[in-house]
Amino acid sequence: MKKYIGPLIFLIGIAVLVTRSLLDSRFGTGTLLYLVVPFALSAALFFLTRPMAGRSVGVRFLNHFRLVTIIFLITSAFLMEGFLCVLMFMPIYYVMAGVGYLFAAIFEDKSSLKALTLPAIVFGLATEGMLPQTTYPRHNTAVYVAQTDQSIAQLKANMAADIAMPRKRGWFLRLFPLPDKIHAGTLNAGDVHNLHFTYKKWGFGNFHKGEMDILISQVNPQHIQTTITKNTAYLSHYMNIEGTEVHFTPLETGGTQISLTVKYERLLDTVWYFGPMQQLAAKQSAKYLTDTIIIREPS
Repeated sequence: MKKYIGPLIFLIGIAVLVTRSLLDSRFGTGTLLYLVVPFALSAALFFLTRPMAGRSVGVRFLNHFRLVTIIFLITSAFLMEGFLCVLMFMPIYYVMAGVGYLFAAIFEDKSSLKALTLPAIVFGLATEGMLPQTTYPRHNTAVYVAQTDQSIAQLKANMAADIAMPRKRGWFLRLFPLPDKIHAGTLNAGDVHNLHFTYKKWGFGNFHKGEMDILISQVNPQHIQTTITKNTAYLSHYMNIEGTEVHFTPLETGGTQISLTVKYERLLDTVWYFGPMQQLAAKQSAKYLTDTIIIREPS
C-alpha cells in the first residue's frame, strides 16, 4: 500500500479542488462532475500506479477499484458530503471509473486508436445539459392511483386534519429525511402549510436545516392543487418539487378513486441515470402521501 500513498494524495488533492470548483459553479449538478471527473481520475490512477510483478489482470482490476473507492470516500469527507449524496453518486462513479480503467488498459496495450473511442463517447455524453439542444426535458410528473371506500368529504377531512408522517416508507424513501416539524392550517385555497427538515448528513452530525412552504392554490369539489412556494431543504439542490394535484372520482360501486400527481423538475444530469432514480422517488412519494395522509383512517 505504501507505493500508492503518493499517487493517492496527489489524486485526492486534485479531486477535492476540481469537485469543489464544479460544485460552486453552474456545472455542480451536471455531467462534468458525474461523468468526466471519475473517468479522468480512474485513467490517471491507472497510469500512476504500475502493478507489481506477477500480478494478474483480475488482481490489478480489483486493486484499482479499491484505490478509486479510497479516493471517493476521502474526497467526500473533505467536501463534507453526506451519506445520501455518497450513495447516489457511487453507482455512476464506479461505472465511469470502470470506463476510465478500460480506456487506460487498452491504451497501454498499444491500441491507442481503439482506446480513443472511449473518451470520445464520454465527452459526447458530457455535452448533455450544456446547451438547449443537448438538454432533455427536465419537467416531469409521477402519478399514483388508488381506490378507497371513503367518500370525497372524508378524504378532504383527512387532508385537513393534523399531519403525522409515519416512519414506515418504501425502501428508497427511507434514505431521505422526513419533516421534523409540520405547521398545517386548513384545506382552504390560499392556506400555506410549512414543513421543517433537518438532514443529518453523516447520520449523527453535519446538519442541514431547511423549510418547505406548500400553498393550497386551488380547491374544487373533485380537485385540489398545491404549489411549492419555498423549498430550502437539502434535496432542493437536486430535485425541484413544483407541486401536486389530487383528483377525486366517485365510483359507481361506492367509494372514491384518487389520483395524486407529483410535479417536479430534474436538476441533475445525466438523464439516463438520474431520470429513473428521481422518477422512482417521486412515485414512491406519491404513494406514501396517498396512503398516509389522504386515505388514512380518521383517528
